[in-house]
Amino acid sequence: MNSKYLINKAIEAQKNSKSKYSNFAVGCALLSIDDQVIFGTNIESAAYPSTICAERSAIYSAISSGITKFKAIAIVSPVKAKPCGQCRQVMHEYVGNIPIYISDEKGEEIETHYIKDLLPHPFG
Repeated sequence: MNSKYLINKAIEAQKNSKSKYSNFAVGCALLSIDDQVIFGTNIESAAYPSTICAERSAIYSAISSGITKFKAIAIVSPVKAKPCGQCRQVMHEYVGNIPIYISDEKGEEIETHYIKDLLPHPFG
């Protein structure tokens, strides 16, 4: 599966965003080693600390389903936003140094990053 396929899956996931406070919808698609695609989206709450990002939503969903080995992850947002610090740390711990495809919500321009570059000095 290529980066464009996974970005399109992230765009599909983005449609489920619950971002009524920020109006900043993010979608994520996490590809398992056996080609399962796990969706994640940001879900906001009026109690801001209980809000969750799309990346962690997908990763935690996969782990909760017993999926622990991954090939790639795709993230879409209105402005090709990179993962936040919390997500970078979780990605380091649970998905490893897999390709991270990032695009805007049109999926036209795709950047490829790796967690070792986005989080050069992880905790732990």
